Amino acid sequence: MAAKRRRKPCRGEIEDRLLSEKRWSGLQEQTELQARNHSERENCEARRRTRELLEGGWGSIDWIDVYGQK
Repeated sequence: MAAKRRRKPCRGEIEDRLLSEKRWSGLQEQTELQARNHSERENCEARRRTRELLEGGWGSIDWIDVYGQK
C-alpha cells in the first residue's frame, strides 16, 4: 500500500496558526492599533526611522527633523 502524501499547509494557514498562538497574538493587536491610529505613510516612516536607529545608532538620526525644531 502506498504511503499517503502529507498536504503542505498554505501560507495563510501558517500565518493564522502563528497569530492564534499566544506568542504572536500581540503582533496582530499591535498591527490593528497602528492601522487605527496612524496612516500607512506614518507607519512606514516610523519603521524607516526605527531601522535607521537600530543600524546606525543614535548619531545617525537627524533629531531636528524628527521633532520639527530649528
